[in-house]
Amino acid sequence: MELTTAPIVFLSLISLRILVSLLSRKSASTYSKRRRPPGPRLLVSCANGITGKATFGDECDAELQEQFLSAVAVALEFSGGFCVGDLFPSLWFIDNLTGLKHRFRRAHRQLDAVFDEIISKCEKRREEKKTATGAREDDLLSVMLRIKDEGELEFPIGMTNIKAIILDLFTAGTDTTSSAAEWAMTELIKNPKVMEKAQAEVQTTLDNKSPENHDGLLGELTYTRMVIKETLRLHPPVPLLLPRICRETCDVAGLEVAEGSRVMEFRPERFKDSTADYNGTQFEYLPFGSGRRMCPGMNFGLAGLELIVAQLLNYFDWSLLAGIRPDDLDMDMIVGATARRKNQLCLVASPYKVPMEIQS
Repeated sequence: MELTTAPIVFLSLISLRILVSLLSRKSASTYSKRRRPPGPRLLVSCANGITGKATFGDECDAELQEQFLSAVAVALEFSGGFCVGDLFPSLWFIDNLTGLKHRFRRAHRQLDAVFDEIISKCEKRREEKKTATGAREDDLLSVMLRIKDEGELEFPIGMTNIKAIILDLFTAGTDTTSSAAEWAMTELIKNPKVMEKAQAEVQTTLDNKSPENHDGLLGELTYTRMVIKETLRLHPPVPLLLPRICRETCDVAGLEVAEGSRVMEFRPERFKDSTADYNGTQFEYLPFGSGRRMCPGMNFGLAGLELIVAQLLNYFDWSLLAGIRPDDLDMDMIVGATARRKNQLCLVASPYKVPMEIQS
């Protein structure tokens, strides 16, 4: 999502509080300058912040985080690319000639080196905590290292397994969460009445509440959760969950629907009395897939998505650039590792309120 704010250098693991603070201070004063920074970086950084906090805790310094996320970004780029050898094994040599295999190996070495440094720091921290009374593990990496050392699983995990799990968390969770948040804001700005209703609910629920307590109040945002459900119905984050199109020209209630058309209506109220959920047991609604291969990070991703959307609605009023109507909003998407917007969403963020603890 692109925002009309001054160029800002974001830390790789930016918190939602810093996100709110930066937008609040810059958005109103720089709109007239029409200077547009690389907006998607904001939501991606926010999603990275949530994942990084849960994975590494507080011990991973900013420079190391930046190195890790840069390597992950390269991995994401490769995952959405085209490899001749994967499709035609007999032509494996083409990937050598194009330099693709060399870039793969270089990215792997870079990522592995950063992993080793992060894990080394985590193990050092664990040794220090062993002597501390009442110390507990508060991040995923520490938990996995403990399980590895105990060796009590039927199929023991090694360091390679740990690295693969962490890489999966970032590659699968970063782009999907930020893309879903951008689609949610797209649909909200395109449907002003829905935006007004969702924003009123969020601001009423979170009003006069400390930002530290916001995540515990997300369960009360019934309508906002319906908005997110409807967003994921229309814009599933993974491209293999393809949208439905009309296979042949037909007549529906006197209206001709042409072949190849996509008939969509953004109506969150459809989920008000619906039993449809994310668990993949009802085949009319499968944003995370179904069965043994459904998304294992569903709950974690939803928690981050709900928090991001709620904070954006709570602290800001949103509008399109001057001269652009909601009906004119570009809704094209591009399919790579995820199904994201083809063109960045450009909105004007006007601060609604900023808590004193954020202002300071």
